[in-house]
Order: sequence, then C-alpha cells, then structure tokens
Amino acid sequence: MIEAELIEKRTAKDYGLFKFKLKEKLKDPDAGQFVMLKSPDEPILAKPFSIYSYKNRKLTLFIKRVGRLTGKIFSSPIGEVFYVRGPYGIPYIKKIDRDKKYILIGGGSGVAPLNFFSELYPELVYKKLYGFKGRYIRELFEEQSSLVIEEESGKTVVDIFREVYSEELGILACGPIPMLKTLPPGSYVSLESVMGCGIGTCKSCAVKTKEGIKMVCKDGPLFRKEEIQWEWI
Repeated sequence: MIEAELIEKRTAKDYGLFKFKLKEKLKDPDAGQFVMLKSPDEPILAKPFSIYSYKNRKLTLFIKRVGRLTGKIFSSPIGEVFYVRGPYGIPYIKKIDRDKKYILIGGGSGVAPLNFFSELYPELVYKKLYGFKGRYIRELFEEQSSLVIEEESGKTVVDIFREVYSEELGILACGPIPMLKTLPPGSYVSLESVMGCGIGTCKSCAVKTKEGIKMVCKDGPLFRKEEIQWEWI
C-alpha cells in the first residue's frame, strides 16, 4: 500500500473534499477507477473510494460520512497518514462510445468519478448535472453551474436531466440506485458497492446481469443500464 498524507480538507455537513499527497505515484489512474483506503490505526478493512481528481501524486477524494472509516477521515487533522492501493476497476473510457457527447448525471458521492472524467475528457462532456438535496453543498464546489439543489429549485437532478436530454446524447451516471433506475435504456451507469478486496476475489460486490454474475470491482463499475438485473439490487 502507498502512504497517503492528508494535506487539505474542506467539509460541509456530511460531505467533504479530502486531498492526500502520496509517497509514490498511482499507476495511470483513469476516470471511473477507485482506490482502496485504510487507516493504520483502525481494525476495519480498506474501503473503496472513487477518484475525484489526481495530479502530481496528489489524490482528491469526495467522501460522504457514512461509517467508521469515513468518520475517521472527517475527524482527522492535516498531516494524518492513511494508506491506499489501486487503482482498480475498468476506466469509463474503455466502455463508452467515444463518438458521442455525454450528459454527466451525479447524485451525492457519485459525483466523484464524473468530476475526474470531466477533467480528463472535457471534449466528451455536453453538460454536467450534480444533484444534492441541501444548498450547504455549495460551500465545497468552486464550479456552481453544474449543481442541482433540490432545496432551491424543488427539482431533482433527474427532473433537470429530462429537460435537457435528446437522443443523440449519451448518458453517464453515478449515484443512488433509485436515480439510476429512472434513466433511459442505453445509459451507462456506474455502480457503487460494498467491496472487500477490490480485485474480484471476495465476491462481496457481486451484481446479477443478463450475462450472469459479475463483480462491480473487476468487471465494472460501469455497465449499460439494460445489462443489470435491477430487481436483484
């Protein structure tokens, strides 16, 4: 595992942006991939986090506080050391149709891989729609135009998507399962899952598809919407 020193953090309620300086380089991380992160003084296993941004050995993660490890990250002072390994998963660019422009639809922490995609492949992005419930989330983002705040507009990110979508555009989405289920056939959906190993061995992130059981960590995280047997999720 690679030593990762926390060098910057910004939080707003249960969301935060955390920047780590890595002692070694990650091996060619790409959008849609994730790292496994562990605290050296916590007994729990490493947990997966999508890459929000990466440059010059500086790794940024967009994290929602949901459990013990994320609570530890939120409470940690600058200078705290963690460990990461990765990246894992198949990059989005290897699965999508590169001849299209995409609407990026993110919900909550699902914004993370979409941000990295927009940094690496801006020419493939038609519009970014990042949905949150509360306006407090604006404290974290310099770019405000992509935010869809339900508390302000009374509309969800899917409502806004339907207003701008046309069939010649592609859809690349990551977020809560109920959000992904509402998207049209042909959408590329990135699944978030509980993972143990991150390499397909432990089978904890199994998902049922029309071609059989696949692992989100090894075969995904990106799938075509129609591949997934949604009743099993």
